Amino acid sequence: MEIILDAKNKKILEQLEIDARQSNAQIAKKVGLSKDAVSYRIRNLENVRLIRGYYSVLNIAKLGLIQFKVFITFQNTDSKKEEEIIEYLINDKNVGWVTSCDGYYNLMIVTWAKNSITFDKFFIKFLNKYSKYFKEREVIIIPEEYALRKSYLFGNLDLPISYYGGEPKSNLDEKDLIITRELAKNSREQLFNISKKVNLSSEGVAHRIKKLKKEDVFLAFRPQIDSSLLGYSFYNILFRLKKTNNLEKIYEYFKKDKNVIYISKYLGDYDLGIDIEVRDQKQLRKVLTDFKDNFKEDIQSYISILIHEEHKLSYFPDVLLAENQ
Repeated sequence: MEIILDAKNKKILEQLEIDARQSNAQIAKKVGLSKDAVSYRIRNLENVRLIRGYYSVLNIAKLGLIQFKVFITFQNTDSKKEEEIIEYLINDKNVGWVTSCDGYYNLMIVTWAKNSITFDKFFIKFLNKYSKYFKEREVIIIPEEYALRKSYLFGNLDLPISYYGGEPKSNLDEKDLIITRELAKNSREQLFNISKKVNLSSEGVAHRIKKLKKEDVFLAFRPQIDSSLLGYSFYNILFRLKKTNNLEKIYEYFKKDKNVIYISKYLGDYDLGIDIEVRDQKQLRKVLTDFKDNFKEDIQSYISILIHEEHKLSYFPDVLLAENQ
């Protein structure tokens, strides 16, 4: 059943989308409610699973990692086997994002690795276990990406945009990594709880978080909103381009579309990807038609993939800490 947001819940969600580490008291002042009312409303949004959790957008390169995306088309599987494969990936320390899809691909995975050799170790292990169930498999590298906000929910096109990319390099010590992991799992985690895991005071943790934000390790703190409960469908559109010299113009074009939530540069069989949440096929068709009309000289082809379930979302691969222990 579709959830209808009232004006106050929408304002609370918007504030969480801007910065999920804001306290309930800070949010209360901005939305015109008491702290207790804000706490009550957030708990309700969590209980109905509209808010599925809280995560941090990290600059992957600042962790010394390269981002790999894997596309899988199944064969000879049933629902039980597909659930087994998904559970395997959810529990794998290299994997940060797992989704089930409809269309040309049935599964999308994002992993992070220090280089192609370490990615290959993960991928070979995965293939050795499950490749007989794969009809198609595709691997691409994502050298840069823009993470936008869900502007379509709030009618606010001025929400900040996060960019990550660049040469992979990390100067983080173990305490930094633990703090980063904890906020990647829950961007609203209390300082006191984190302090117990790194043997620092709450003030010491706060200082490190401030430093990591200044160094662009932390780019944003966000709620994980299940937009399907609000009547939206989630698509990943993959583009092959005839030429890539207009990429910056394409980026700027999609940044202005309130329904686009990610813009990705690809290296591999595709050149560009967007993640977009729309009400229906008609709205998606309009977005793609307008894009083709504006960039018909650049587009070779594209495919659209419907993402019907997101199983895992974390920008921090646990393998990082395992390697440092």
